[in-house]
Amino acid sequence: MERTADEKGYAMMSKQRRMTCIIICAALLLYLFYAGMHKDNTRLAILGFHHIAPDHEAETHFKGNMWVTKLSTFEEEMKYLYDHGYQSLTLDEVYAWKKEGKKIPDKSVVLTFDDGFLSTIHYAEPILKRYGFHGTVFAIASDIKEHGPYDHTKRQHASLADIKASSLDFYSHTYDLHHKDKGFAIDQKSEKELIKDITQSNALVDGTYLAYPYGHSNPLAKKVLKKKGVKLAFGFNENRKAVISDDDYALPRFCVNRYTKLDVFAAMLEE
Repeated sequence: MERTADEKGYAMMSKQRRMTCIIICAALLLYLFYAGMHKDNTRLAILGFHHIAPDHEAETHFKGNMWVTKLSTFEEEMKYLYDHGYQSLTLDEVYAWKKEGKKIPDKSVVLTFDDGFLSTIHYAEPILKRYGFHGTVFAIASDIKEHGPYDHTKRQHASLADIKASSLDFYSHTYDLHHKDKGFAIDQKSEKELIKDITQSNALVDGTYLAYPYGHSNPLAKKVLKKKGVKLAFGFNENRKAVISDDDYALPRFCVNRYTKLDVFAAMLEE
């Protein structure tokens, strides 16, 4: 029996509904698959150190200076990481994790050292090598200059020769913005001045990554870093782990200093 026009119309509407339902379901499944593939709840501890000195010098020449970590304390912290199965990442690996979706080990950590002190090479680097860890230094480029014999009573900075011979990665801590006589220097500069500073820094040290002096940034500085091709920039003392959704130009770091007890150090990693 031939179907009526109404029956034909109903059949066509039913077919359209089924097709619409199929399309919606397929799109939903595709979305869920994509979201599942790209979901990453990894939280990454990025630790920030400064100057390291033998215990005696830390107690005499640098007494009460929170930015000078005792050598024995640093050794104890690195041993803790090693004993608990942590692996250190390079900043290229951090970039691949954050921007390219590359998986990283559950117990990953990033070890950074600010200012470019010669002590990082003299004391930290051998300990890092002993435990199979990698270190990253953010150097104040204007302080990269030749120096006399190593003097553990001073806070000397690494030279270009030191940097070239080191197994550590050296990146920018700006050229000459690490001061705040009248407020943060980075806030006092125009776009042209910021560009000049970063250009000067890049002439001496790799500018792929950068740590802000004192961890302080602003929108103009971020704009300049993007323009100059900086891939990631790091703050300081936010004291929380980094996540995928963090601003590429404001990644948080933990402050590890003279007064960081081992239980607090462990808590940073478990935060």
